[in-house]
Amino acid sequence: MDKKQNTARIEKLESEFSDLKIQLEDAHFQLQDEREKRQFYQQISDFAFAWELWFEPDGTIKYSSPSCYDLTGFTSNEIIQSERISTMLVYEPDREKYQHFLSGALNQSLVNPSLEFRILTRTKQLRWCVINVRGVYDKLGKYLGIRASVQDITRLKRAMGHISDLERGKEFDQRNKQRLQSQLDLKDRELVSFLLQLSQKNELLNKAKNILQKADKKEVANFSEVVQELREMLGGSANEQVDWSTIENQVEKVHPGFMERLQARHSNISLKDKRLCSYVRLGLSSREIAGLLNLTPKSVEIARVRLRKKLKLGSSVRLSNYLVQL
Repeated sequence: MDKKQNTARIEKLESEFSDLKIQLEDAHFQLQDEREKRQFYQQISDFAFAWELWFEPDGTIKYSSPSCYDLTGFTSNEIIQSERISTMLVYEPDREKYQHFLSGALNQSLVNPSLEFRILTRTKQLRWCVINVRGVYDKLGKYLGIRASVQDITRLKRAMGHISDLERGKEFDQRNKQRLQSQLDLKDRELVSFLLQLSQKNELLNKAKNILQKADKKEVANFSEVVQELREMLGGSANEQVDWSTIENQVEKVHPGFMERLQARHSNISLKDKRLCSYVRLGLSSREIAGLLNLTPKSVEIARVRLRKKLKLGSSVRLSNYLVQL
């Protein structure tokens, strides 16, 4: 009986040993699998581009990725062993809002899980960062803290600042351009007003001259000498020509380069043609130009027709529009 009992006992132990061996092998495979998974996820975290953090529910730093060194100049161990990141890194003017953000994240009461703030690195360089957070839970839903990802946005901030400067510069240039355009428009109006007044004056003087000529022909008694004197005086005043150099200078101020472009494109036109082009460019009518040149409106119209031929303009092209676009 003892022999049979011993045999049975040995078989039972062998069976239990075999089961334990199988369990041990399974445990070994599971442990190896867990190690590989741990190594896999560790590599992902350690070689993440951003600075990855894991805060426990009480705010203690459980994990800091090595990429923190590239951003801050501090190692992972220094970050984990520090009491507070805010004291160690966060730029003082931003500490209060950072602490408020972190408290809200740990309490799971944040509306916006993102914050922009500044840090001072080990070498006292100021950098802009953005932090994004989310809660961490196990399979049973137990709260394990928050995971945070911090990225350097200093270049982006500088680019945005540069863009803002460009926008401000563009706005300034636009206002300056509008101001200069207003000044040009004012000078244009002043020049046209001056020319119109001069044209009206000459036209009035011509009318007075004609009236006196008629009165002289009637040979009114006791007034013939006076009429002759007035006629000579008004005739001399009416025959005064416009100072072309003054007008040319004003045209150049209002429309810079117009005369040069006109000469370069149409070198065959005369000085009278250039004057006529300038008056038309200023928007004067044939009647107004006639008053300036002491001509009849019909004579000005004939001169415009001749000018169109010299400029080789088609019938569908208006002279004034062509000169404006020149």
